Amino acid sequence: MIQFLPPAEIASPLVRELFVYWQRKAAGRIGPKPRDIDPGDIKRLLPFLAISDVMRDPLDLRFRLVGTGIVEAVGEDFTGKRFSEMRVTTGRENWLAHYARVVDQKGAFYGRYRGEVGLDSLRFVDHGAFPLSSDGETVERIIEIEDWSGVRGVSLGKLETPIWQFEILD
Repeated sequence: MIQFLPPAEIASPLVRELFVYWQRKAAGRIGPKPRDIDPGDIKRLLPFLAISDVMRDPLDLRFRLVGTGIVEAVGEDFTGKRFSEMRVTTGRENWLAHYARVVDQKGAFYGRYRGEVGLDSLRFVDHGAFPLSSDGETVERIIEIEDWSGVRGVSLGKLETPIWQFEILD
């Protein structure tokens, strides 16, 4: 059983709340079964959640669900799309490495967006990705959270000059 606590840089109570919920539902396994996730238990997190199917050889994700808070921040609803089909302006290689850690190491991992939103103004958006597994061996889905609750009016997909980058946290 590998459980990775959120690092100190993760300030978001929403990310930490999803970690606690995920850990409880995992009950000592690498992650909960997808059917163990009850949306009614985590209503306040739903706008900031995404759930994806893990595809292999090569690693890719197909997004089953994307919350409205993420859709607003990204500027499009990518439900049903593969990660490989998406326009990613925040560091595609970092994202793939992040997802690969969740799948290969079978644990929770964290990152954050770093955005320069004005002169001398730096903002962070915390992110957590957590494995889901029906058989207790293979990561078949990922549930992730991006806490955009403190940043409004961002549209990552429509920025000509990206001001946001995704960084992996250890």
